[in-house]
Amino acid sequence: MGKKKRVCHFDDDDGNEEFAIDNTTSKPVYKIPKISHPSKESTAPSPINKLPKPPVKKFAISNLPHTLKNEKVRFWKENSNSKAPTSIVQKNSVSVIYEKYPAAVWESEEINKGSQKTYRILLKVCGEYYEGTSNNKKEAKRLAADQCLLQRLNMKSSFSLPQQNNKTPKKHKIIPGTPINSDIEHNPVQKVNEIYGPSNCVYDYVENHANPQVRFTATLRVDGKEFEATGISKKKARSGCALLALADFGYDVPEPVIPPPPPPVSGPVLDDSQKCFADKVADIVQTKFNELNILVEEHARRKKVLAACILYNGNKDNPDDFKADGDMEVIALTTGTKVLGGESLSCDGKAINDCHAEIQIRRCIIRFLYGQLRAFKEGRCSVLQEHKGKYCLKTDFSLHLYINTAPCGDARIFSPKQEGNQAQIVESDNHPNRLNRGVLRTKIENGEGTIPILSSDEAFLTWDGVLAGQRLRTMSCSDKICRSNVLGVQGSLLSHFIYPIYYSSIIVGRLFSYSHLSRAVYGRIDNAEFSSLLPSDYRINKPLLLPVSVCEPRSITKASNYCFNWTYGDTSPEVTRTTDGKVTDGKETFQSRISKNSLFKLFLKEYKRFYDDDSFSSKMYCEAKASAIDYNQAKKALLEYFVKANLGCWVRKPIEQSMFAL
Repeated sequence: MGKKKRVCHFDDDDGNEEFAIDNTTSKPVYKIPKISHPSKESTAPSPINKLPKPPVKKFAISNLPHTLKNEKVRFWKENSNSKAPTSIVQKNSVSVIYEKYPAAVWESEEINKGSQKTYRILLKVCGEYYEGTSNNKKEAKRLAADQCLLQRLNMKSSFSLPQQNNKTPKKHKIIPGTPINSDIEHNPVQKVNEIYGPSNCVYDYVENHANPQVRFTATLRVDGKEFEATGISKKKARSGCALLALADFGYDVPEPVIPPPPPPVSGPVLDDSQKCFADKVADIVQTKFNELNILVEEHARRKKVLAACILYNGNKDNPDDFKADGDMEVIALTTGTKVLGGESLSCDGKAINDCHAEIQIRRCIIRFLYGQLRAFKEGRCSVLQEHKGKYCLKTDFSLHLYINTAPCGDARIFSPKQEGNQAQIVESDNHPNRLNRGVLRTKIENGEGTIPILSSDEAFLTWDGVLAGQRLRTMSCSDKICRSNVLGVQGSLLSHFIYPIYYSSIIVGRLFSYSHLSRAVYGRIDNAEFSSLLPSDYRINKPLLLPVSVCEPRSITKASNYCFNWTYGDTSPEVTRTTDGKVTDGKETFQSRISKNSLFKLFLKEYKRFYDDDSFSSKMYCEAKASAIDYNQAKKALLEYFVKANLGCWVRKPIEQSMFAL
């Protein structure tokens, strides 16, 4: 009996008989009576040589996963007399299994014993099963792989984790207060693993978006104790837990650096209802985006800027009002961060010049208002009502703009993490007299970000100059939102039907600064002299500016060449290619439903329906816009005030873009 034998255990399909198999001869050595408790180890004497049976742990077929119950199951177990492995592989054992046995099958089972979970992994290789059990699923998988390598290939991985045991790990003997060296300070997790063993260290993580400085909270459970730390990343939080564990073990570790609380939200103090409103808006917008995003092609799903318009119903119980789910409804949603290139200028109004989400959203609102005009005329529910010969928004309804980040331009020209007192930077502008405060800025062709307008010469663009290489410049989103807070979101063509409609609030996710945002969208034009120059129906609108409690992290991905728009009533979003401002199905190219050409068609149709007048059908687009007298008077006063206040000149596109007729 000098030979060392490896023993395998075998049950037949019905579980009636069991055999111990000598691996060297593949013949049964003795027959074992059926044991009613398979979890106990058998010590029945061998009927052949009367020697005691080597201890073999058994598993009943009833305890196996359902997929294994109807198969002949063979479990390999390492015998106490097994010989040592002949080779050590410098790879993870699981990786070796995938390389040598691509068809290997893994089965897992979770066993709950009170508050402690145990995982059992079964590895099937060539009809044979190998088992690993641990309170860590990854470790159980490695143990099963170790069993397979040792039994089949007589090798062992140098990366295999130590097996679980019930013994208390031996601690290093150190004198309390021993200073921690720089190596341990830089990698405390490794030192904790050396002391307690990696299999005995369990980390749990909780993510919190409210404060980016303490985004993750980690909890380390080791030796019956728990240690908790926070950090900007999981790695930082895990290192903090390890340092606390080393301090408890007796090392003299440095005091943990507690990150400062998030800077207070600037501006007026918000009550709970306003905070709840902003968070609710952000939540329903994200939900709507998730619903629409799966309907577009995969290449158009990536987004950096998301904008939406919310219709709020202050009297949702009125049965005659616009039907919405609850007290608010998303009526428009857009994505996009790019502008049209100079070589793609369109002289028929079929290309979208500015594909930024904040700009497309206003065009979607215009489409929505045309639909509400049509609904009113047909006697259906509408958000509009008649007023002094025109139409206006019902008093119970209000529009709210949501943007997941501050609009480009003046609202975003500040440093949110500048060294020094961050609270002061966010709460107030320490340098309000800087020359770049409030100036008009333009987006640049084939790039991201904005640049200021340095002279009046830059405000004039010509068609042939742009085609010859002159940079095509488009006004920033901050400037265009500021313009909408004077002229309204309805635009010049709809002003023939509707009184100015303004945003009641602007909700911003990332990069919210009340002082900079308020200055950008209305503060720089908040002047009594300018206000007196506006027609009676126009005013300087001052929407409520609200931040959200939890915002998306900063995206460092490249901006997509596609964007999409959706308006209430559309069956699916429309994907636009930002390089030429048009829609394509892969074969043909079409104009967008929010292009100048498309909106002009809606205007002509509704004008003829309301006033039975077809006079505009023979006029050009620019002539129809110029016929809105009050709107153009207010626009002229605004642009002149920008120049008078030394804020710059408004850059206009080449006039040829608007000189088209249908």
